[in-house]
Amino acid sequence: MSTPTKMVTDHAGRPIPALTPGDSQRVAVGSSSAQSAALSAETIIVRVVADVDCYLAFGANPTATNTDLFLASGDTEYFGVTPGSKIAVLRSAGDGFLNIVEVR
Repeated sequence: MSTPTKMVTDHAGRPIPALTPGDSQRVAVGSSSAQSAALSAETIIVRVVADVDCYLAFGANPTATNTDLFLASGDTEYFGVTPGSKIAVLRSAGDGFLNIVEVR
């Protein structure tokens, strides 16, 4: 059972949307699909950002192709994920890195 989280508030008591960062990974983006390590069993949201244009696929054993979800260089996105799943990444043009932060 999850422990309830308390909403962070500002000085006037208004709620501030905030997420707690968990484990992070850095996956090399290249000309072949590369997978992250499995996400933790508690992770249901990830924050991703890449320093190059790339394609993402999600699943137990994903392979990214150029028809999968496109992530533009420098864009930060949040995705719901299945606990224990992986993220695969494939470059669009140049090599770089995909940074993944598990959010709790």
